[in-house]
Amino acid sequence: MADIVHSAAPAARSGIAHWIDRLVMACAVVPYALVALLLRLVMARVFFLSGQSKIDGTSYPLNIQDFGFSVTLPQSVQESAIKMFEAKIPFVGAAVGYAFAYAEFVLPILLVLGFATRISALLLLIMTVVLQVFFAPEALWTTHIYWASILLVLMSVGPGQVSMDQIFRDIYEK
Repeated sequence: MADIVHSAAPAARSGIAHWIDRLVMACAVVPYALVALLLRLVMARVFFLSGQSKIDGTSYPLNIQDFGFSVTLPQSVQESAIKMFEAKIPFVGAAVGYAFAYAEFVLPILLVLGFATRISALLLLIMTVVLQVFFAPEALWTTHIYWASILLVLMSVGPGQVSMDQIFRDIYEK
């Protein structure tokens, strides 16, 4: 009887290992290029929309079928945004307010294009830390940890194959 139990255990383990191998192979079908593109788009959306609320300028509506969206090109930073940063970060608040407003416009565009992705992700990570420390300490486990995780993936693994960084790398290596 003991021989039957011992002989069945390796077969059961190999069956489980077989299904785990199948699952890993199924997950490997999704290329990192697609994952990285989606991660870049998610983070770009978060920061770009936040930046749009901090600037004044000319708005350009974009209407594609049932999807309506407007983009405001920065001409100035709203006074309310500067006052918010001055209230939370004394002595450097105004400078940080201007930097945040313009960075929230430029860095998401760079992320979408996949240009200077690792640097953009690093700067957005620094901005996330500033938001966490000075503006929303309660949002660590609800929001900021996810942003930081996505940005760390982009910093460590890169923008993927669908990016300007990859195009420049291919041109440089030829």
